[in-house]
Parts: sequence; C-alpha cells; structure tokens
Amino acid sequence: MIRAHADQEIGTTASRRCRRGDFLRAATWAIAEGLHPKAGDTTLRVARDLAARLNADGHVAYCREAMWRRLGISRRTLERHIAVLRELGLLVWAVHGSRTNTRPAGSGEWAGTATIYAAVVPRAWDTALGHRISGHGYHARHIGYTDHGRAMAIADARRRTTGHGRRDTPSCRSNHPRPTAEVERRKNNTRTPRRRRHTRPPTRRHDVPEPYRATPDQAAHAVSVAAWIRPRVPWTQAEGLRRLAFALRPWIAAGRSAADIAAELLAWRVPRRPASPAALIMARWRERAEHLVPAGIDASGPAAAASAVPPNQAFRNAMELLRARLHARHLPTGPAAPDPPAFVIRDRILASLAEAERAWRARTPEKCRTLAEWEAVCDARERSPW
Repeated sequence: MIRAHADQEIGTTASRRCRRGDFLRAATWAIAEGLHPKAGDTTLRVARDLAARLNADGHVAYCREAMWRRLGISRRTLERHIAVLRELGLLVWAVHGSRTNTRPAGSGEWAGTATIYAAVVPRAWDTALGHRISGHGYHARHIGYTDHGRAMAIADARRRTTGHGRRDTPSCRSNHPRPTAEVERRKNNTRTPRRRRHTRPPTRRHDVPEPYRATPDQAAHAVSVAAWIRPRVPWTQAEGLRRLAFALRPWIAAGRSAADIAAELLAWRVPRRPASPAALIMARWRERAEHLVPAGIDASGPAAAASAVPPNQAFRNAMELLRARLHARHLPTGPAAPDPPAFVIRDRILASLAEAERAWRARTPEKCRTLAEWEAVCDARERSPW
C-alpha cells in the first residue's frame, strides 16, 4: 500500500497509466487479493463509476457532490474509498482541486478548481499477470508477456471466448432464415417461394400539407416576412426563422400582410415563452380552418365560393380607416428589409462607445465646464494603461 500522499502524485507514482479495462481488472484483482483491509464492494462501485467517466487521456473529474448522491452513499464514505484506491496505487492526483475563485474579481460569480484523477495500475498487478514493462512511473508502457503471463493471457482469452457457448466461426452459421423449396407433383424441378410484394403504394418521405406548400420564391418571401415579424412579437423570438416562416405560410397565402399578422399574433393570449411557437401558430391556423369550414363542404370547391358572403360597406369603411391609421404611424404593410445581424449591431455599438471614449479623453480645460470635471479627465489619463 502507498500511504504517503507525496507518492500519490502523477509525477511521483510508481504505477503506470492505463485504459478503462485494465483499470477495472486491476481494481477487481486488488480487492479480491485483499491488499487493503478496507477495500470491498463499495470500493469496486466507486472504481466503476470513475471508469465510466474516463476520457481519452485516462483522466476523470472527481465531482464529489454529484458522485456520492449518484452512488447512494455518504460523502465521508466516498472520500474514504477514494483514499483506498489511491493507497492501492489505482488513482493518482493529476490536478489538486482548490476553492480559490477563478472568475474575475467583481463579477459576482464564483467557480473553484476541480480535482482531476488519473487512472493507473500498480506494479504488483503487472508482476502477478506476467506483464513486461518498459520504463518506470506514470509513463511506463506494457510491451509484452513473460512465459507464465502468456499462458495466463491465453487461458483468459479462451475463457472469454467459450463463455458465450459458441465454438464455430461466424462463416459456418447462417444468421438469416432460408426458405424451403416447394416440390411440385409430376415435375422434376423445384422453385423457391415468392416473396410477398407490398401492396401499399410507397409514400413520400417529406409530404407537405396543402396550406404549407410553396414555391422557392414563396418560401423566400415567407422567410422575409418572418424576419420582420419575429423581433416585433416577443413570444416568437425563441423560434428558428425557417420554422417560423413555414408556420406563417398559410397566413401569407391568405393575403395577410406582415403588419396584419404581427397585430394578430400580439393579440393572442399565449405563455411568455411557449415551447414551440411554430407549433402553436400551426395549431391556431388548424382551429381557425375547422371553425370557418363547415363539415361536408370542400373549402376549395365551387360550393365554398357560392356560400361565401361578400363584405358589406361598413366593413370596407372600417378596413380603410385601419389602413389609414397604419400609414399614419409609418407601419409598413409589406415585408421590410431584414434587420442587420447581431454581430453588425455589436460592432456598431462598440465603435460608438470607443469614439465617445476617445472624445472624452481628448477634451481640454476649455471644453470642461468645471474644474472637477477636468481633474476627473486627468485622473483617468493617469490610470489608463496606455
């Protein structure tokens, strides 16, 4: 056992680095051999949890607070069995955790440094299994077997192979059923049974319902409308632009302008952040279509056109008044140019702030209104690192 903490570091250990399989086999061997009086089944559970989270370099984050809850043991029990694995030569420190705040001062946030362990196997396990090792310490390598170790490795490989009950090679067995031949009477020939053909016609993988079908030009126009509507309707801003444009296609095909659609979406009672705004819009359109079209009447046939009622003069006057008010408020009735991307807006804001900072620093005593303001400019110039 390795009692001294100085010998449990990645640079001072006598154990070598290993992979997940060797780490678990070495832990099982050490516990079965009774090399530590406090090692048991819980120690093996802790080793398996660590092995499941090993990265490609053989390192694993300790994550104590999540680990003891996941294993269903106390924090003190977890710390004791981690110490047992270190004393067995199966774990070494790669990075010591610290409670020192790594976030900038004044940010109001705190984040410490995680403890990182490296999985290793002790030299006693290599000796017991007949491994030939080149080098010493953490970077030692397994380069072969002794005669006794080769015999043990062959026996272990045979035990793993025969444990599944299969003794022949995969090429000697068929994994698919073979159809039996049908023998016809009074004929000296046979034939295999014909496979059943699918009577159902093949369906298209990407069938789009009728109100959502659009040509490439119509789809591009829907994207521009969605780009105008999304920043003006808060509960749609979490949805992707193309999904929102797809949901708005029936509204655009019905002759609605971008301003009309935005006004109607703002009038809906919806949660502040719906899970899927596009699905909500599609569901509302489906409900509206079901209410507007009576059962048994085709909305696209001549019966629907015959049963439609033309708008009266009062409705026309109200629509003209609404359009006049919209024009008075300078609200566009059609899709406008999309807003610039976020990085363009950010660069403009940073450039304006930098220009204001330069103008503030370039002020002279004549441009300052008071002496205190000029002293503040001088103090800022002295504190400036450039």
